[in-house]
Parts: sequence; C-alpha cells; structure tokens
Amino acid sequence: MSTYQDEVKISIDEKVSEKLKEMPDFSKKFFKHLENKGMSEKTILGYVYDLNTFFAYLEDNGFKKLKTSKASDVLDKLTIDDIQEYLDNFKYYETSNKKKSYSINSKARRVSSLRSFYRFYYRIGEIKNNLADLIDMPKIPEKEIKAMDVDQVRRILETVNDLDSLSKHQRFYRQATLKRDYAIMMLFLGTGIRVSELVGLDVDDVDLHNASIVVVRKGGDEDTVYFGNEVEDALRDYIDNERENLAKKTKSPALFLSLQADRMSTRSIEKLVKDYAKRTNINFKVTPHTLRKTYGTNLYEETNDIYLVATALHHSSVETTKKFYTKIGESHKRTAAKHSSALFDKNSNNLGKKFF
Repeated sequence: MSTYQDEVKISIDEKVSEKLKEMPDFSKKFFKHLENKGMSEKTILGYVYDLNTFFAYLEDNGFKKLKTSKASDVLDKLTIDDIQEYLDNFKYYETSNKKKSYSINSKARRVSSLRSFYRFYYRIGEIKNNLADLIDMPKIPEKEIKAMDVDQVRRILETVNDLDSLSKHQRFYRQATLKRDYAIMMLFLGTGIRVSELVGLDVDDVDLHNASIVVVRKGGDEDTVYFGNEVEDALRDYIDNERENLAKKTKSPALFLSLQADRMSTRSIEKLVKDYAKRTNINFKVTPHTLRKTYGTNLYEETNDIYLVATALHHSSVETTKKFYTKIGESHKRTAAKHSSALFDKNSNNLGKKFF
C-alpha cells in the first residue's frame, strides 16, 4: 500500500477515535463489529458521523447520562415517533443565509445507519425491539447514466491542449501543467479508475514497459490496470518532462504533483475536470465519475460484455454494472437500425461506429 493510502487510513482512524469519545460506551461494540466485517475505514467513518448526530439529538431532547447508558436504556426507550421526529430534522439546512433541502441520499444513509445499529443490538439480544426496521427507506430515484460521446471526448481533450484561447497570465500557469492535465484526463478516459485511485498513485506504480498501473481499490485491495498506447504516450510525456521538473522541488512519490510539488488532492482533480468541461461548453455536469462512466459506456458499447465491464471497473457485483450499463440502450437501438439496412444493401460495410 502506498504512503498516501497509509496516511489516509491514519487520518480516518484518528477522526473515528475522536468522534467515538463523544458517543455512548455501548456503541463501540457496534463499530468493532463493522471493523471485524472488514468494512472500509471511510464507510465506518460515515456510520460514526451519522450515529454521532443521532446521539447529539437525543441529548438535546432530554436523554441524560448517555455516555454510561446501556443499549436497552436508550434504544428500547424510544418510540417509532421519536425516530421519525429525529429524521424529520434533516429536511432543510441553512447555508449562506439560504435554506436548502437535504438530498434524498443523505436521508437514506441516515435511515440505513439506524437500521444497521438497531439490527445489531437486537440480534445480540441487548434490546427487545427493532424499531428502525419499521421506518421506510426513502426511495432514491435511479440516476440516468451520463457519459460523454465521442465528439465531447475529442473536444475536451483538445481544450486541455488549447493555449491560444487563454490570457497571457492563464497561459503562463497552464503551460507548466499541460502535460500533467492531459495525462490525468487520458488516464481517466482510458482506464475508468476512480478519482481516489488516481490521487493515490505513486510514480513507482506506473509500469510503462507493460503499459500498466497498480491502484489501491475501494476496500484496500491492490489491482493492476492496463491501458492503451494513447494513455502510455500521455503518461510518458508527463513523467519525462513536467513531473521531472516538479520532482526537483519535492521528495513526494506522488505521480501527479501540484505546482507546489505536493500530491494533488481529490478536490483539485475534481476542479480541474470541471474547469475543462466548462471551457469545452459541455452542457451537463462533468466530474471524474463522468469520465469513469464514459470509459464504462464505451467498453460496453464496443464489447457488449457486461462481465468484462464489471471486471474493468472493479465492481463488487456484476449486478451493480448491469444496473447502470445495460440500460444505455439508445446507441444499441441505432446500431440495430444500421444492421437492419444490410437486408436492403448487401454492399453495406459501415454498420457500426467506433466510440473513440
């Protein structure tokens, strides 16, 4: 595991430890259970934040001595109306003097955390009633998969290399990172890796001879990912030129370095992608996950092999892949129409169109 991954793990563990100090002693048994199940540190931290909010609400509403209470002293004393009232607090929140509604995903996550918490203590016999299962899970609308088409991919890559449309000031800074930014975009589009996986890459994780990188996947597993000639050329150009210059200022092993010669953060990568999409005038939100979807969409369109897509994207279940990639449909319908024309034109050769 890279130094970066170790640092992230330590940082999350420290946050979990600090938050657990604020929570009832009995709750620690639940988090130990999650750890023993092999749940990732980041997922456990999500549970910690959700349940810490729950206990803070209970304290604000009359529950005393929560720190030393037993599970039954707290969970069995609540009614279904109490839990619903707690969840109703997450309809709106204030930001910059404006009222905004919590996302449906945020509400669903809180319900899921409570369900898991209650279910655990009910299963081990420390409470008599499993009230949380009586709460309906908010229905999360399925997101339409949003991927860029071949023209949008071409245009955004051209935008990365375009210096002519920039001011003199912008051109000065962009020239110093042009090869880096192009390599980042190509790596996303050519491998479908997650932004966290890209950020965690060290230069030693890149094997240009075998056209591969070693990434740390969700859950901490290491995985070898292969790429094509275009990605190899972009990475080689960046490593041999820009990164070599930046590396003179740092001992950081990170593959992608900022102008300050530090490892680029997830936020800086997200902003980079967003800015290029904005300059390209793509009329929908483009994130690193959009680039991952674009890769997955292209792979499915080219191969029609859902198992290959699931493996390439490192999905834990092929059902996840089916959910998002077998509904693309429209391109397949067009391809079907083109193939049907062969009935009328036996000399037709152009029956399909490459994505890239």
